[in-house]
Amino acid sequence: MVTFEKPAGVDHEQALTILTTIASRPTPTRIVCDAGWKSMAVHPTPPAPLRLGAVRSLNLSAEHATIELAAPAAAPAIGARVEFVAGYCDSTLFLHDELYGVREGRIEAVWPILGRGKTR
Repeated sequence: MVTFEKPAGVDHEQALTILTTIASRPTPTRIVCDAGWKSMAVHPTPPAPLRLGAVRSLNLSAEHATIELAAPAAAPAIGARVEFVAGYCDSTLFLHDELYGVREGRIEAVWPILGRGKTR
């Protein structure tokens, strides 16, 4: 079972999440999102979907995340958003050009990832 649990003593939201879009719902228990390991680091800890209820499994390919729900559900539908908690922030950030600062559902800032593509 894939679940995200906040560490003991943590009473704030996660510092880094990845917002994805549902691209397919091939079965009532399967959700396919438009982001995989090219967008979300999988090591040392895989990302975890938020607010979906019980998730049986999560599999990431290069560009897709396939979520298997523990029980059939009609929602969320194709086009809806699924937010993932980053399993490891450092190796997720360098996969992107920009970081969006969001507060209460609104974008407040866009910061460039200055080190993106700079490793040699």
